[in-house]
Amino acid sequence: METININQLNMSYNGHPVLNDVSVQIEMGKVVALLGRNGAGKTTLLNIINGELKPVSGNTSTLGIDPEQNPALLRQSCVLVSEECHLYPWMTAQTLARVFSPMYPTWNQALYEATLVQFGISMSQKISTFSKGTKRKLQLAFALATEARILLLDEPVGGVDVVAREEILNSLIESLVEKGVTVVLSSHELNDISGVCDHILILSGGRFVVNNSKDELVEKIRKVNVMLENPVETMPVHPSILAAKANGTELELVVKDYSEPELNKILANFKVKSISSSGLSLEDLFKAVTRSEKS
Repeated sequence: METININQLNMSYNGHPVLNDVSVQIEMGKVVALLGRNGAGKTTLLNIINGELKPVSGNTSTLGIDPEQNPALLRQSCVLVSEECHLYPWMTAQTLARVFSPMYPTWNQALYEATLVQFGISMSQKISTFSKGTKRKLQLAFALATEARILLLDEPVGGVDVVAREEILNSLIESLVEKGVTVVLSSHELNDISGVCDHILILSGGRFVVNNSKDELVEKIRKVNVMLENPVETMPVHPSILAAKANGTELELVVKDYSEPELNKILANFKVKSISSSGLSLEDLFKAVTRSEKS
C-alpha cells in the first residue's frame, strides 16, 4: 500500500528549476533514504510532502490526504523534523510539549519523557542553552511522541555526536519500523544510514537518478571497468548508464539493471579487451551518479 504518492512534481525558485517532473510512490512502513548534493531539492521535496510548500505543478497525497485541501489533518499524521531546528529559545522541553502536544490526538507523554531521559535532556532547562545537537534530539523526541504514521527527517543527525547518532539511526528507527511507521530520511551521513534504509532515492539534476530498494542496489547496479583496444573517443549512451568516465583506453561505467546481454549492447561499438564488474557501496554510488553536478 502506498503511503506517499508523488506525481509529476515541478518546483523552481526565481526561474531556476529544482524539481523536474518528479514522481515516486513510497510504501507504508518503509525507511527511505532521500539523498542528493546540497541544493538538489531534498528539503524542498520534504516541505512539499508536508504541505509547507506548494509546487509549481504536479501533486502529492499522503495517506490519501491532499496537503492543499487539508493541511492540518496531514500534519497530525505526517511530521517533519526540519534541519533548521526552529524552536522557541525561551521554552523548555516541558513547555514545548504543553503548548504543542494538543495539536496531536495520538500524543504520548510517557514516550516523550522516556525519550528525553534516553537523550539526557532536562525537562526544565531552557532551549536557548542547548547545543545544536541537543536541539536536534529534542525535535526528534517530540516527533516520536506524536506517534505520527509518517516521519520526514531532514538531516536528523546533523550536529549530533557519534553515540547519539548510532542510537537515533539504529534503536529508534528500528522501533519505528516495528510500529509500521514510514520514515523518509534525508542525510549526508551515507555510511550511517545505509544500514537502516529499505529504499534509496538519489536526486540529481531535478530528477531521481536512483530509485531502488537496497536489495536492488546490490543485485542490479554494478560498476563496470572496461579495457579497450583504442582510446575512448565517444562515450557510450544508453538508458541503463547512470554514470560514465573515460581515461585513455579505460572506460568506467555505473550501470543499472545490469546483465551481460545489456552490457554487450552498450559496448557493441567498442573493441573490448577485458571487462570486470563489481558492486558499489552507497557512498561510491552517490559519488558516481552526482559527480557531474555543480556544488
